[in-house]
Amino acid sequence: MKPILHGCIGIMIAALSAGCVTAVPGAEKVKITRNTADVSGCTPVGNIKAEAMNNLDPLIAQNQAIGLNADVVFNTGAGGVAYRCSKTAAQ
Repeated sequence: MKPILHGCIGIMIAALSAGCVTAVPGAEKVKITRNTADVSGCTPVGNIKAEAMNNLDPLIAQNQAIGLNADVVFNTGAGGVAYRCSKTAAQ
């Protein structure tokens, strides 16, 4: 019985760790918003996939935004649009 229990625990740990997302540097500073005023003076730099926006872990969308040199993501409900709102985001 112990080998079965240990196997089940191992599978559970593997499944939980596979779902973890590591933040790229700066990702935690990316703002996700649904307020159009937050991006009114910003430059759109790309789209964020709907899967990333609908994921329970916002780091997936924030990581994609960093890859586009964006600092704000506007959630459209069917995906997102990455915006560069500050001059420092382009660096």
